[in-house]
Amino acid sequence: MKAMTFTSEFLSAAKQAPRIYFAPLVGAYKAIKAEMAKAGGGDRSAKIPPKH
Repeated sequence: MKAMTFTSEFLSAAKQAPRIYFAPLVGAYKAIKAEMAKAGGGDRSAKIPPKH
């Protein structure tokens, strides 16, 4: 296995930092979206019959 240098280790951590920082927000968004779909709050425009 190739030994990682300090520079490559630093660059690897720098690339992963935004993903780690925003992971709670992304997870919360996905959970809210799933709850809305489960509660029937999805696309309601297709479920409402047209008025004549």
